[in-house]
Amino acid sequence: MAPRISRHLDASVAVKKAARKTAPAHEPKPPKGRSTILAKRRRDIPLHHQVFLVLQDEIAERRYAPGEILPAEADLAALFGVSRVTIRAALDTLNELGLIERRQGIGTFVRELSKPEPLTVPMMDLAARAREIVRTTRAHVVEFEFKVAPRHIREHFQAQTDDLFQRTVRIRYMNDWPIMQVTTYIPEAIGRQFGPEDMEGGSLYAILQRFGITFASGEQIVTAAAADPIVAARLNVAIGAPLLKVVRIHFDGAGRPIQHFELLAPSATYELRMPLKDF
Repeated sequence: MAPRISRHLDASVAVKKAARKTAPAHEPKPPKGRSTILAKRRRDIPLHHQVFLVLQDEIAERRYAPGEILPAEADLAALFGVSRVTIRAALDTLNELGLIERRQGIGTFVRELSKPEPLTVPMMDLAARAREIVRTTRAHVVEFEFKVAPRHIREHFQAQTDDLFQRTVRIRYMNDWPIMQVTTYIPEAIGRQFGPEDMEGGSLYAILQRFGITFASGEQIVTAAAADPIVAARLNVAIGAPLLKVVRIHFDGAGRPIQHFELLAPSATYELRMPLKDF
């Protein structure tokens, strides 16, 4: 056991040494009276990674258009309230991902992204909407389990505190770009009839139909949410980035709740449209 502990300590020391090489001993304080993008810093996330996430999100949202030159390192350092070493580390990561191009003696430019156009979803027939999403995207299951649901979800199902639900989290991709995270809760009696392999790439609506379960009615709530670290990593957005949040509760013909559905998506990749008629 002793050699194993020694190797672990050696690795820990190596990581700390590497961190000292990539980050300055201290960051400059922002000028008095001037706010910076990273005014509220996360102590659990390296500063250079926070800068990277913000710049990546701005490039994805096309705040910096393809071919546009980024501000100079000194200007970015002043904007974020960090050192030029931190900015350089963030730009290194962007460069490794192919998001920027450095031109010697000229500057740093944004590369053209192979990002899809936003998926526009008309707020109309549910079956037609589901077919359109399945046709234009693919789903990948990242979490699948049976567990007790949070209280606000149990209330929708009028469930007991120890009732189990099938909880599934899927990421939908368009042209290999993640455009949304979908989390569903389904009563255990229904959820035990199929597994994660059935949900990989397909439509949960279609799966339920195969078992004779159809959605007769429901309620949809559209709000906004901030990306937490897990969702941010899955959707390639900055931590705290604004996301569209769509929550649906579906009922069968007898009025029984069948599914709790939650969608999180950046506005750059997903939008809802509602036609207005007969005024």
